[in-house]
Amino acid sequence: IRENLPPGTLVTTLRAVDADSGAFGELRYVVLEQAVGDPSTGDGRDAFAVNGSSGELRSRLTFDYERAKAFQLLVRATDAGNASATVTVRVLVTGEDEYDPIFLSPSFNFEVPEGARKGQSIGRVLATDEDEGVDGVVLYTLAKPSPYFAINQTTGSIYLRVDSQPQAGAGRAKREPREMSLEVQARSPLPASRVASAQVTIDVTHTSFGLAPD
Repeated sequence: IRENLPPGTLVTTLRAVDADSGAFGELRYVVLEQAVGDPSTGDGRDAFAVNGSSGELRSRLTFDYERAKAFQLLVRATDAGNASATVTVRVLVTGEDEYDPIFLSPSFNFEVPEGARKGQSIGRVLATDEDEGVDGVVLYTLAKPSPYFAINQTTGSIYLRVDSQPQAGAGRAKREPREMSLEVQARSPLPASRVASAQVTIDVTHTSFGLAPD
């Protein structure tokens, strides 16, 4: 069952089979105590209700994946002769993407050091997500591809795609400060993920990035 659905949501229909015909083949269903043996699950007695005649199992609560991810309960089917059978039901709660990723800062500033080489990391962005499970996994991408920079999608590390290429014929004193901007996006791997963005400003003074060749 997905989190945040209203109470009364149908989870499944339980059905036991009795070979008797007539009244002795009619079954009544009831939820018993929590099944023993799995301390990681919540008690299903208060969380679910079963229709005594149809076997429909419905939620009694609105579930929060961040608080409880599974429930386990025992359901008994009894016929008119008091013969019975039980079944263990395990209900898994699935998450929704409820929270936006949040960057630790709305903007980041890095510098390409003099003589930096292809593959060298120049800085790292970081975002967090309060969702749990897959919805809480953060992946990083550049909003627009760059010929000079790339980002590691799992670590958020920004690295050089090319050597820094010092500006030919320019002495240290003659270099004019130059900057480039990137937009980094954070999202989960799922298609309908929430997305957050941050601006990255990179000092490229010690490179020939973006300059026309001599």
